Amino acid sequence: MPQSLAALALTLAALRQPAAPAERELYRLEDRFAQAVVKRDAAALRRLVGPRWVYSDESGVMERDAGVKAFTSGTDTVTSAGNDRMRAMVYGNTAVVIGELWMRGRGPRGAFTHRYRYTDTWMKLDGRWQCVASQDYLLPERRP
Repeated sequence: MPQSLAALALTLAALRQPAAPAERELYRLEDRFAQAVVKRDAAALRRLVGPRWVYSDESGVMERDAGVKAFTSGTDTVTSAGNDRMRAMVYGNTAVVIGELWMRGRGPRGAFTHRYRYTDTWMKLDGRWQCVASQDYLLPERRP
């Protein structure tokens, strides 16, 4: 039993360690991505994603231009968005960020709140982090 408590204490301490500079930068970029969707800012999204970025979700796969268009146009209007539970794993010039994205807004069927679990792959290209692949899926609605 004491060994289990020690292992738990070490695990909790590791979870509380401050993020490294690269991780903090990636979290800021993920937040910029969410805000670009709210603002329907295609130019900001194009700065965040690499030239061969690919996006996939439950509806299929989109290349860069189609993905940017899907996030910045359409009948749904996202009024606020943010990220929760982000984790970044950095491997040199490549990183994987996982997390949950929440979005609130209005669509043809009225107000909505959606949550997505995502995995984004980032690479340092031309001296800056660029997202090269994104995958997400809609989480089931939370029940009280």
